[in-house]
Amino acid sequence: MIPQPRNTAGTRFFTDALEDGWRGLRGGDPATAERDLSDLRQGLPLRAVAHLRHGRFLRQGLLVMHLAAPERLTWRRWRPLRPYAEPISVPSPREVLDVRGPSSFLEFLLGDVRVVSFRAGDREWEMAVVTIDTTVVTTALTEAEAWTP
Repeated sequence: MIPQPRNTAGTRFFTDALEDGWRGLRGGDPATAERDLSDLRQGLPLRAVAHLRHGRFLRQGLLVMHLAAPERLTWRRWRPLRPYAEPISVPSPREVLDVRGPSSFLEFLLGDVRVVSFRAGDREWEMAVVTIDTTVVTTALTEAEAWTP
């Protein structure tokens, strides 16, 4: 049985903020971020809020990182009042090109994020992720191919 993905430190739903108290409202616990990295390397599934660039726009969604699964990295677009869209597999090989701060007005509106640029398959992707989740996302992108249980 495949376990449900756990939210990363920066992925806060309303119930997570209630459970974590003040830290949940401030954007996550650094100890949880360390545990995320350990869980990722053990092959446990994690999910992080990730806004994927599509032309000039950023589409809100979730990056599901499960290194023990056949499809190790998938992105699911958020749809209001409906379930998430079908998963889009992030093709391999993957190479992280750059991690930078927000540079456009739309990126600044997202708050405390970093933009991760990477090459997956034959195209370049840009994904805005919460700053505290940047390490786990870049680790998933770089270690997904070589991971073994």
